[in-house]
Amino acid sequence: MSNQLVAGTVILNSANGDKKFLVRKSENKFDFVTTPMNQDLTNLACILQELKSEVMMDVNSIDLVELTNVIVENKKMPLFVFEMEDRGEKLVLEEEYVWETPTTLRAVLNKFQVSGVPIFK
Repeated sequence: MSNQLVAGTVILNSANGDKKFLVRKSENKFDFVTTPMNQDLTNLACILQELKSEVMMDVNSIDLVELTNVIVENKKMPLFVFEMEDRGEKLVLEEEYVWETPTTLRAVLNKFQVSGVPIFK
């Protein structure tokens, strides 16, 4: 079980209607935030812990809006989608995590087979 992953992203909603998505950037490649599943925690707790401890995000400021699965090497990986409002303050993230456009998120999603694709308005 420990080699299975759980993934997540956060939608940052700006006042003007623009949306940005939290992704991990490695060199010039983008991916979801991921962490190994832990038998002592729920999948939701695993991704929240990753967002808090590795991304350095205030998990009290996000709301869960979608849960779906993506298929990776014939295994289902839970994908948690959260959202938060951009209140104009500078959001400091760890270096490898960035806010990207919907186009970048679509490119990340296209790498996977997705069941129950979340609808991002």
